[in-house]
Formats: sequence, structure tokens, C-alpha cells
Amino acid sequence: MTPRPYQSRALDELWKWFSKHDGGNPIVEAAVGAGKSLMIALLAQRADAEYPGTRILVLVHQKELLEQNVEKIEAVWPGADIGIYSASAGRKDLGCQITYATIGSIWKDAHLLGRIDIVLADECHLINPKDAGMWRSFLGDLARYCPNTRCIGWTGTPFRGNGVWLTAGDEPLFTNIATSVSMRELLELGFLAPLVPAATVTRIDAHDVRTSGDDYVVSELAKVTDTEALVESTCDEIVELAKDRQRWLVFAVTIDHAMHVRDALRARGVVAEMISAKTPKAERAQLIADYRAGRLRCLVNVAVLTTGFDVPAVDFIALLRATKSPVLYVQIAGRGMRISPGKDNCLWADFTDTTLLMGPVDAVKGRMPIGGRKGEAPHKLCPNCGSQNAAAAPECLDCGFLFPEPERIKHTSHSSSAAVLSSQQESLFETTVVTDVRYRLHEKEQGPPSLRVEYYDGMLRKASEWVCLSHEGYARRKAESWWRTRSTIDAIPSNAREAVEWLDYSSDVLSTPIALLVTKNEKYPKIVSYVWRKQGEPA
Repeated sequence: MTPRPYQSRALDELWKWFSKHDGGNPIVEAAVGAGKSLMIALLAQRADAEYPGTRILVLVHQKELLEQNVEKIEAVWPGADIGIYSASAGRKDLGCQITYATIGSIWKDAHLLGRIDIVLADECHLINPKDAGMWRSFLGDLARYCPNTRCIGWTGTPFRGNGVWLTAGDEPLFTNIATSVSMRELLELGFLAPLVPAATVTRIDAHDVRTSGDDYVVSELAKVTDTEALVESTCDEIVELAKDRQRWLVFAVTIDHAMHVRDALRARGVVAEMISAKTPKAERAQLIADYRAGRLRCLVNVAVLTTGFDVPAVDFIALLRATKSPVLYVQIAGRGMRISPGKDNCLWADFTDTTLLMGPVDAVKGRMPIGGRKGEAPHKLCPNCGSQNAAAAPECLDCGFLFPEPERIKHTSHSSSAAVLSSQQESLFETTVVTDVRYRLHEKEQGPPSLRVEYYDGMLRKASEWVCLSHEGYARRKAESWWRTRSTIDAIPSNAREAVEWLDYSSDVLSTPIALLVTKNEKYPKIVSYVWRKQGEPA
């Protein structure tokens, strides 16, 4: 199995990192689709070739990842001395040169392993930033028996749920980002499928939902998301937007919410199932197998189909679960970005303001902690790559970033548009300020009239849309959702003509967006998304 050039480059850079650092634990940042399992296998083979007898422990958090990793090393290195230590796999092998283990099975058994030279921790963003939890307890025990063990972390998101670098804090396990294979690099090389934002109408507003820790309070988020009106309108849009898509993946807030969405999709003729952490393992495996084989078109999930879920055919993602966690945001987006025969892209339908707040998914980076470390810091973090450097270092040893910069590189969690990839923000779409909105009745020779909405920036009309309040079926339901999102009163006009009469009487009947994201270089620009004024924000 021949590695891709970027995989060889990343492993070379990791090897060079060890030659420059006598201590510390590095991270390999490898975006979705980079092939972490293959890189881990190649690293193990290389370590044995250069240092025969090197004993390696590969740690994962779930059986599916363990199986992926073992499959790769068996293909790369036939005959390697491989053991598996995992209750879910039904094996607890000891004494092998390379052991693949699930952390839940091995965390109390460091004393049984003998000498371990290298630990490879897959999805290392899951490790507790403080010296607590199964991972840290196991690694602490292992260090007592094997004080020279080095730990290499592997992840596509080298930051915590709150966005802070994994190398930051008072008790960081990891010290540096040794090498990076970014999402943007893989997109440019054609090893990832791009996400394409859909122009959703229904809006799930989480602005007033409280946060706890790194994300929204789930119970409160469910109250503003799991309503009959929102479930019906989002499912109407999902069915229309994804009618030509093969594998749909929907992210819901709670099990009840997921069940309501599943049932609404079924009522619209979609073969859909629901999956959550409470789904029995055998049933869960069967559902994923049916989905992978195309017997299921849609899986509605609650917080399980993120890390380690690998179905390249996914070509439609509906986000009904707002999040403030950059890790969750990137992991969700990654589920639709693997390449697959016949797949050009993945349609990204965000019914929340997550994309707007987080910015392009390929530009999300870690951030510096607020307040710094307690006492005098023995090192400083590079704001560009997150690596630890000596406090007096003039530049980052790993990426060359010069200290100090007049302005540190900013975390992209506040974006003025809802482009889900940087290239879209730069070339396919543009943000236009809205200074005026005009409404009029649009009549035609055949068919019912509609409400025409024209958006202006100064004297220039930037975009138009037609709201089908006089129509029936899906068109009417979509128009009701459009009106409900903007309405300042608890009523919906019965037709387009009545809507114009209401708006002629008072334009305050509808709220006005402050900006639009529209397509560029088209005769008739299409509206991709709306930017709304935050509650309490001055007009």
C-alpha cells in the first residue's frame, strides 16, 4: 500500500520533530480523509525498521476505530506481531510488539503490558485537559512503569470543545503540533469532497439558550428546537433540498427530537431510522450496515455519528442541532466530506446559526486560553500552530511564527457570512448589506400570485425572492416557514395579496435582515443565507 505524498511528508516532519525535541509529546493534526489509520500503521512499521523491537500501543476510544486501525496495519505490514486488547472485540492479548486497545478496556491494566516505547493516541482531543479521566489515569500509570514512553496524539481537531489548543493549560499532556495535514490541503488535492451550503428558509434560533461548559444546555436547546412547527418545516425543506441526494445524515438534539424528525421524514416517504447512544450495539451496527448498503436513505442521529463514523457516500447533511463547540462542528462537517464514486460534493443544510458563528469549517483553528497559566509560564504557546515554545523564543520552533506579532491570528468563530468553506467565502459568494426591503405583489398570466421581496443596498437592488403564500402544498408550507421566521405578530396571511396589504399598512410586520450571503457572478444572484441582528443589538 503506497502512501500519498502528503502522508509521507507528515511522517517525515514528525520524525524530524523528535530529532529537535528531547522531551514532550507531539500531536499529528490530520483532517478527516487524511488516512490516520494508514499513517499510524506506517509509523509503527518505520519505528520498527529504524529501532528494531520498538513496542507500540495504539489507543482508541471505540471498537469501530480499533477495527479500522487493525485492518490498515495488516494491509501495510503482513506478518507484524499484532495484539488486540478490547473487551468489545473479545480479546485481551498480551506480549505483542504492537497492541491495539480500546481505552475503556485497558485503562486499569497498565501494569500488565510490560515495556511500551510509544503510545499512539487516536482522536486525542477526547483526552481530558486535566490529570483526570480514563486516558490520563492510564497514561499516568504507564509512565510509572515506563518513564521513557512518548505519547503521540492524532486528531483533526487539536483543540478542546471550547476551542483552546490541546497544548494549553496547567496540565497539558501534549506540547507541540509536530505536523499538519489540513482540510484545505486535502480539498485542494481532491482527497475531500467540498461542502456546498443550501439556502435554508427555516431558522432554529438558539440565541437565548444558556450555555454550560463548552456548548448549549441540551435540555434548553431541545425546547426551542423540538417543536411541531419547526420539525414539520425543516423536514419539508430537507425532502425538497435532498431529493436528488443518496445518503442523508441528520443531526438532532435529543432522542425525542430525533424520533420526531424520523417520523416526519417517514410520513413524507423517506426510508429513515434513528440512532443514538442508547441504541443497542447490535442494532446500531445493523442500522449502519443498512445505511452503508443503501437500504436506508436517512439516519437521524443524536451525538453518535461523528468521530469514527465513515460512510463516504454521505452527500447530504442537515444540521438541526446548534452548537458552539468547534470540535463538534468540524467533526459533523467531516462526515460528508469523504470522497466516493459518483459523488461531487455534499450539500450542507444548516437550519441553525452554527455556520454563521463558526465560519468556514476549513479555517477553524485553536485559540489561546483566556488568562493564561497560573504563576509564571515556563513556555508560551504559538497562536498560529499551538506548539509550546521557550518563554524567550523569538519565533516558533515548529512553524516559524515570529513573536510578538502586532495582532495574533484570530479564531474564526465569528464570520460575517455562512460560507461553510473558505473558497466559497472568497470566490463563490459575497455578503451584501441590506439597507432597505421592498415588498410587492408579483402576478403572472398563469398560476397564483406571489409576494416579491427585493433587497437593496443603497440605491442598488442586490437580490430578490418570491414567497408563495397563495400556493398550496410544499410551496405554501415553505412560505409559512419564511413568514414565521420574520414575523413580529402571531399571524400568517392567507395569501400573497393579503400579505402586501399588511405590509403596506406597516412594514414592521416583518423583521429585516441586516445582510445577505448571495451568489456572485450570476445574472440573478441567489440568496444563500440571511444575517440577522442579535437581540439587543442597536439598529
